[in-house]
Amino acid sequence: MMRYVTFCATLALLSACGETTDALETGIPQIQTPASVTRPNDTTFEDVLAEYQALNLRLDRVAASLRISNTSLCPNLIRDPGFSIHRLEDYPQSVQSMAKVMLGIKEGGLFIRSVRPNTSAAEQKLTPGDEIMAVNEHEISPDKVMTVYNRAVLQNGFESVLSKVRIQTPEGQEYLARIKPTTACDVQAKVIFSETVNGHTDGEDVLITSALMNAVPDDTNLALVIAHEMGHVIAGHAKMPQSQTLELEADRMALVLMARAGYDVNEAVAYWERAAHPHEGGDSNNSSHPTTRARYENFQAELKRIKKSKSLKTLEFK
Repeated sequence: MMRYVTFCATLALLSACGETTDALETGIPQIQTPASVTRPNDTTFEDVLAEYQALNLRLDRVAASLRISNTSLCPNLIRDPGFSIHRLEDYPQSVQSMAKVMLGIKEGGLFIRSVRPNTSAAEQKLTPGDEIMAVNEHEISPDKVMTVYNRAVLQNGFESVLSKVRIQTPEGQEYLARIKPTTACDVQAKVIFSETVNGHTDGEDVLITSALMNAVPDDTNLALVIAHEMGHVIAGHAKMPQSQTLELEADRMALVLMARAGYDVNEAVAYWERAAHPHEGGDSNNSSHPTTRARYENFQAELKRIKKSKSLKTLEFK
């Protein structure tokens, strides 16, 4: 029983900073998944954390290719160091004591949450749980009132071609990591623990549920979901009334983003066509989403336009 309670608390902890309201939802194909996730009673928080880390690594890896390959299409850019960070203060106060134990973070610090493979951060052996002490000799302050300052240290520090990041491991050892940041679209992708198969955006971040992550069969189809939500963010759809027109535009934008990143857009659309869908769309209950037929025809028209492009790397939105 205690392990079950710990498991439930762990889900609350990992989902704590991902909830949103008034979000734009994508029309996700209905994939055959259980109505609820049943886990063994002996599931430990280490098991859940391992799953959470794996989901975050996969999402970050797939999203990174879309974010890095499409900088010319994004209104806002950021220097991506190849790792993500979090703070104890990112989590609700009710679960902060658990976060200290389970995630190895403490008050006032900036900690590595995940490291993307094939980056300079991975080559420099950065590991989740490491604490960032300084960037380019500018110290990270543990004072709560210095949050804005710390953000500026990170942002300015990664503007350079080579950033020197002083790291402290959980064992207390310090070393200097030499990071080569990459320019990317300023659209972050995050995992939310939920049994609902869904992907959506709050207008700034792409939010993908763990159920969808586990249900999508491969990275190409996951990229379609992420790219659709990135389209909403890039076009500023969150500031507009939801409509079928916006959904169709996001679908077209998704294929452009994917093609420029090297994904097989034909396979993505073929899978989308084969999959069952949770709703037909276009009715009074879901008027903001177009019909499945309208979306498929929209995909096909955009595929034809993409095929006529002389260079995918210079492909623009329609």
